Amino acid sequence: MLNEIYEFFLKVSEMGSISKAADKLYISQPALSQQLKNLEKELDASLFIRSNKGIELTGEGKIVYKYFSMSEKLLQEMKKEIRDKKNNVKKIRISAVPTMCNYSLPCMIYHLKQHYPNTSVELYSRSDSFKIEEELVSERCDIGFVAEDIKNDLVLTSKKIFEEEILLVASNISINYPDFITERELSRYDLINMATENEITRTVSRYINDFESYKITYNLESIDAIKSCVVNGYGLAFLPYSTIKKELYNKEMKIINIDNLSIVQNISLVKRVSETDGLKKIISYIEKHVSKFI
Repeated sequence: MLNEIYEFFLKVSEMGSISKAADKLYISQPALSQQLKNLEKELDASLFIRSNKGIELTGEGKIVYKYFSMSEKLLQEMKKEIRDKKNNVKKIRISAVPTMCNYSLPCMIYHLKQHYPNTSVELYSRSDSFKIEEELVSERCDIGFVAEDIKNDLVLTSKKIFEEEILLVASNISINYPDFITERELSRYDLINMATENEITRTVSRYINDFESYKITYNLESIDAIKSCVVNGYGLAFLPYSTIKKELYNKEMKIINIDNLSIVQNISLVKRVSETDGLKKIISYIEKHVSKFI
């Protein structure tokens, strides 16, 4: 079969030895060598540089390796989908902003699996709500959790599930920060922010003019990295309440209130107007119960 060629070529490439690969594949070395020669003949390309030390890929071989790796992955995904179909396993793909993906949804998914054990859940973190909207429209995901109003309301429908307060937080361990400051006083402090385009910064920027011109000393890739820096006293950060509940409870962080300022982010569940066949009950369960895990 075609997947045997993928497996043979990939194994030899990764091990750098035909004899070692043959042992792993439970095939004779001459038979494996012949398979590789047949592949080179079919592609009209020399794929390996052979020497006493073993073999390595040529430039053409590296191209084949790249595409065979992708094809092998697709082949395995196809086999899994066929198995799931036979076993009546329903797959639901969820794309969500990081605050939902990393903090609220994992617990909800656990309970979902208790009610629908034959459900396979794929959860993807997306920093941009508009990316989630694109994935829904193109049917690359089945349900989304966003922090922006949807644009494509002819194809998609949304429902606000809760309001997430975004708080200014500081270390409660290493430095004695004040409990209250004014918006003008905020410019005196080092701030830690997300490195990529994200919904937290967008929301804060709506409430604080020229926010990105403030003294932002760190731009980090993840909320967990930001939390670690805050706890260690490296600066202040604006973070959603759901992401810092534990640190506040353990008194590792404290909230700094800004006079006359309350920052709120609306989190909405988004789905296609025409729901995916076979997933209506599962999506309905998520809509009904997700707020319990926030």
